[in-house]
Amino acid sequence: MLKPMDIHNKEFKKAMRGYDAEEVDEFLDEIIVDFEKMQRELDVLKTQLNNYSENMNSYREKEISLNNALVSAQRFADQLKKDAETKAAEIIAQAEEEARKIIGGTEEKYQKVLADYTMLANRYNDAKETLKEYFQNQINMLDQEEAGISTADVASYIKEEESTAMLEEASMTENEETKINVKLKEIMETNKMK
Repeated sequence: MLKPMDIHNKEFKKAMRGYDAEEVDEFLDEIIVDFEKMQRELDVLKTQLNNYSENMNSYREKEISLNNALVSAQRFADQLKKDAETKAAEIIAQAEEEARKIIGGTEEKYQKVLADYTMLANRYNDAKETLKEYFQNQINMLDQEEAGISTADVASYIKEEESTAMLEEASMTENEETKINVKLKEIMETNKMK
């Protein structure tokens, strides 16, 4: 028969993407507590059953010794025997029912843990796919936006502007800055068309 220490000392092999070891240990600890409780109750019931059995043997011995003289004592012993058997059957039935409840509760907890694990695995996969798609879109956008202004065009334009700026250095207005920006936009659009 399985003992609480057997459950406590049980070790499982570790596998990739297996259950969380802490959750399994916590769950086993709960089972151990329930199992120890059930074992104590079963021991108490066995003791009671042994006591009832001893009582029945005692009544049988009295029945044999008093059979001829005490008919009423025999009826009493028979009734006591019946009561003890009924009580024993009730205790056994109750113990079996409690064991079924404990096992049923354990099965429900297992199903809930399994459902939670499945849900989390699905969420993880969904998030992973979403991130893959997002990063792929970003890479595609970067590949498409690489057409810009070449360094040579910018350098050439800057040299032209520097020579013009040197001539008119003292009087640069907002109007001229706007012209520079317009020229830069023209160069960028020309490069995009290429």
